[in-house]
Amino acid sequence: MARGLAVMFDGLKLRQARAAAVDGQGMSAAELARRIGATKAQILAYENGTSRPDPRRIKRLADELGIEPLQLSDLSGSTDWTLADLRRASALRAADLSGQLGLSLRAYRRLETEGFVPAHRFGLMEQLAEALGIPVSEAEEYLCRAPLLSQRLDDVREPLTCLLTYYLSPQTLSKPGADDPEIVTLAALYRRPPLALSRIVGHEITRLRSMKRREAGFQAAADFGATSEEQAKGRQAALAEAQKIRILIDGLPQHMDAFFRGMLPQDVWRVLALFHALRPLGGWLSSEQLQTDPDHLHRIPAHLLERRATGKDSTRSEYRISEQGAKHCTTYRPWYDVCYPAVQSFVRVHERALAGHMQHSDLHDFFAQADAVLLSFDGLLCRLFGQNLQSVSDRLLQSAQSLQLPLAPQTPRDPVGMLRALVRHGSRTQIRQLDQLLTGFETEAARHAVPLPGVQPLLRTLTEGNCRLAVVTDHASSAVEAFLERLPAEISTSRITVFGRPGDPELMKPNPHGLARATAALKAPYDRTLLVGESVADALAAQSAGIAFIGVAATTRRARILHKAGAMRTVASLRTITAILKEQQESS
Repeated sequence: MARGLAVMFDGLKLRQARAAAVDGQGMSAAELARRIGATKAQILAYENGTSRPDPRRIKRLADELGIEPLQLSDLSGSTDWTLADLRRASALRAADLSGQLGLSLRAYRRLETEGFVPAHRFGLMEQLAEALGIPVSEAEEYLCRAPLLSQRLDDVREPLTCLLTYYLSPQTLSKPGADDPEIVTLAALYRRPPLALSRIVGHEITRLRSMKRREAGFQAAADFGATSEEQAKGRQAALAEAQKIRILIDGLPQHMDAFFRGMLPQDVWRVLALFHALRPLGGWLSSEQLQTDPDHLHRIPAHLLERRATGKDSTRSEYRISEQGAKHCTTYRPWYDVCYPAVQSFVRVHERALAGHMQHSDLHDFFAQADAVLLSFDGLLCRLFGQNLQSVSDRLLQSAQSLQLPLAPQTPRDPVGMLRALVRHGSRTQIRQLDQLLTGFETEAARHAVPLPGVQPLLRTLTEGNCRLAVVTDHASSAVEAFLERLPAEISTSRITVFGRPGDPELMKPNPHGLARATAALKAPYDRTLLVGESVADALAAQSAGIAFIGVAATTRRARILHKAGAMRTVASLRTITAILKEQQESS
């Protein structure tokens, strides 16, 4: 078979297309031959399968018959086609596609045979897909079947295995540098900078170390568990973790290859990452809102970003990330973060600016008018149970079962949510016993709970001011008091009144009972009382009580959740509130 012929060409489909041509009247083999500059014998040879046309002749045949070139191919084996097969079936020569893509013929041949995308050709996959009239995801599939790709990836495995073997050994705590010989070898195979390879491989080594620590913990349970059941669970978990490690290592060469094929330059990734961070808020954004150069938006591949025209003259545009764009970000963000570390801080700053948070002037007015400031507890001041949340929930669940409390399938897994859900199904005695048990868990956890970032400066600033202060929570008062006792002495915690879980758990948030009790005790008017919280229950309780609420939302997802609950006044962090309070104190 001569090089460049379409081996998937189907002579029977040519005969059928010729019979259906000219509005169903048909076209003779001699007439078709005359139109394409061939002989009747050649046409019949194509139809009988004794000869196959080259791509240029397939194009002429399809044009004269009024069909697409692919309609002259046997598509039954198309799931195994390479990019070269698709190109030939589409009646294109390598020179045709290389010219459309702006590649040298040599570079295009490497694309077909090795699945190799040149580093300087950002957006090549989208251009290739457009030239072939297929989605980018399909172009990726064809490219992954390149005949020499598996050999190239096998060449990657040897230096990669050496790196992982050395750096995952127990006595090694460092990560490879850009000058590591194995990294240099990998960089040459991928045709990418050694620094990018060292950062990506270093990230995966950190991830694998964490997985191996988990595996070792599970294996310890398998070897030394107190019961045979614990040992069996440990063995099962260790085997599952080992399998995850093997899958990760085995798939790493292909995963990196796919990343490098579609890797975005830093300025383009910065904009796409911001779109992804803002996705939970929904809606469309303009380049003005994003404060970015429109050229950066135009450089984002079309399949990663949706665009719509706006305005009466449709000259303006708005954008939002597509499903494929969100998938790209979710899959590759850890690698982008290590390759482009400056982008992370950029996204955080702009995300907060666009998340719908309060203006500083409005925030200043709210605190200037407040006589009393109420604070929620868990989630705002600390993470009460931290890493032990699941074990506390399990112990509380076991206690509820021993008390013969009916458990619905939708029973929440967090301790306070579980208590709230069980209130209506148990007797007063049962709920009181469960409440006492939870109080013990909460108080013990509070003795070790660490204040969240920004909490201590906020409490120090608040206690130095004139506002009456209280913590209003659905957790036990003893837990809050244990937490406050451990704060530095310069924070006047004696000024903070604590209103913990009410005796009747049905009065917990979103019931406004706790807020009403605190407001009455502090002798503050409702319209001059302010609640700072982070949960929907806080927001709903404040609305019911008729007092102002400011939600702390560190992410756009949390901001969106609070906004949907009707809490439109949010800030990105407690530091924002602290800065406003300090300004007020200095000005007074």
